[in-house]
Amino acid sequence: MQHLKSVISASGVLALFIAGCGSAAVPLDKLTDAKATVRAAQEAGAETTPQAALHLKMANDELASADKAVADKDEDRAHLLLNQAQADADLSLALARGTAEKQQAQEAQAKIDGLLKQQQ
Repeated sequence: MQHLKSVISASGVLALFIAGCGSAAVPLDKLTDAKATVRAAQEAGAETTPQAALHLKMANDELASADKAVADKDEDRAHLLLNQAQADADLSLALARGTAEKQQAQEAQAKIDGLLKQQQ
């Protein structure tokens, strides 16, 4: 009988542990995704574009706050902050890529203009 109580008690503790880990997995997945998007924005040159740099900073600040919320086991706040960080990181990445693409288009147009002048 004592063995059965121990097994039931251990099973209960294990179930609580697994439930706790399972609920924390969602914010950690989102945390990883947001950090990856921040890295992509940095690699795309977000620091050199004012608007992209602003949103990159906001994403980093939100990630830091989300880390704290995860550590404090405040899952609702962590979810909210991670969603905000992801949105800001996505916007920063899009702005950085847009600036780089605009610059490439301007360089291509300058080459075209140069070739057209050579033909005339």
